[in-house]
Amino acid sequence: MNVVIYARFSSHAQREESIEQQLKICLDYCNKNNYNVVGEYIDRAISGKTDDRPDFLRMISDASKKQFKYIIVWKLDRFARNRFDSAIHKATLKKYGVKVISATENISDEPEGILLEGVMESLAEYYSANLSKHIKRGQRESAIRGSHVGGIPPFGFKSVTVGDKIKLVADEINAPIIKYVFEQYAIGVPKKDILSELDKRGVLNYYGRPLSKSCLQHALHNTKYIGKYMFHGNEVKGACEAIISEDLFNAVQKRLASVRRAPATKKAKQEYILHGKAFCGFCGTKLIGESGASRNGTVHNYYTCAKRKRQHNCSKKNEKKDFLEWYVVEQTVEYVLIPERIKYIAERIVMKYSEEFNDHRIKELERQLKKIDKEADEAVTASIKAPEKARQLYYDKLEVLMNQKDDIRLELATSKIAAANRYTVEQITAWLKSFCKGDNLDPVFQKRIIDVLINSVYLYDDKIVIYYNIKDGKQISFMEACNELEEIAPAYEADATAGSVRISRHQVD
Repeated sequence: MNVVIYARFSSHAQREESIEQQLKICLDYCNKNNYNVVGEYIDRAISGKTDDRPDFLRMISDASKKQFKYIIVWKLDRFARNRFDSAIHKATLKKYGVKVISATENISDEPEGILLEGVMESLAEYYSANLSKHIKRGQRESAIRGSHVGGIPPFGFKSVTVGDKIKLVADEINAPIIKYVFEQYAIGVPKKDILSELDKRGVLNYYGRPLSKSCLQHALHNTKYIGKYMFHGNEVKGACEAIISEDLFNAVQKRLASVRRAPATKKAKQEYILHGKAFCGFCGTKLIGESGASRNGTVHNYYTCAKRKRQHNCSKKNEKKDFLEWYVVEQTVEYVLIPERIKYIAERIVMKYSEEFNDHRIKELERQLKKIDKEADEAVTASIKAPEKARQLYYDKLEVLMNQKDDIRLELATSKIAAANRYTVEQITAWLKSFCKGDNLDPVFQKRIIDVLINSVYLYDDKIVIYYNIKDGKQISFMEACNELEEIAPAYEADATAGSVRISRHQVD
């Protein structure tokens, strides 16, 4: 069976050996399972939080050629640390008959294995979010000290280090351009004319591209240009110097306010809680929120096909917001959160959790740590006795061993935490039952049900197809929905009644 390997490390602080180690483990796994490796895709110093990775995107594209069956990764978090990106790309790969397999995490194709994969993806996302929290804490501490917190300086500034602080100071080339922009806009020159003039002068942004209207709009509101550096609503004293005067800045703000479109008086802000999960059954486009007022001033809110609204080439009728959100929740409580289904899910989760996180696994990881320590001691002893020219080989081996040790220690810590937190069938059951208690018309209860349990909803004019996250956690694509609807069409037709259709209970399950 043809397979490919995908490897990634996330920062320049990591060493190349991290990639080599991943490849070695994946190759060993492939040899053990008699897989034929036909390609390797490697991304260096790129975070798994984004899918904008050159080799990753090339791999997804190559999957369409159907020349390999599996993508082998060291761990699932190498594929993605963002559940949304993971779900989207795995759905794409599934269409090509390609599956992602972890060389070190034993996950079966059974329903409980799929549930566990979702849990592990959640842990990866938690790790990434936790890392982000530490970064934000560091930024906050930098701000308290009166330092620029990092990131690309706004156009017109450059960052310099003064002692232990980073400051934003005027860039000799671009600061006069910013001053020109503010002066021109303050006297009434339109934004498009300002951009046109900058384009003629060959002014480019940080990425080497012409300045955009959104960049200009953001710059005109940016208080950093008057030396007022804001971080999370608080001013950071001394973090940047002023490029323009406050009088000029205030004149620009006055003009911005005068041309700003007045907000609609009859449109109250509505939260469309199915946003991002509701799709048109005819064309697969997302449904977006829309509202309108009747002759007597009553405001009505709808979900409408974005393609119909913008391109006028889809026939999907609008759906009443309040009814649709209530209906999805009502169907979920009435036909999915039933005692036998809740009991089944709880039992399988507890069983699989116990299999994956136990004392045997912890002892195995501790044994691996001892083995690495022994090999490291031997390498150190050998390097002392070896000729000077040969010592680099031992140093390289020590680097690899230390990277392996760090990875195992992290996995060991995770396993110990997981093993110490045992969940019972009763606890899982109680959690699932908590979704049954509430008013189906209560927006707070509706949001909880939809956020946690609903995967996607495909709407036609005569039927609704609902997918739940308890199925396998990934977002169901339009093509998958079409294929599955074809399979259940005979049962659907037999179950149809005049003017009202609901997919039968066993099909939803």
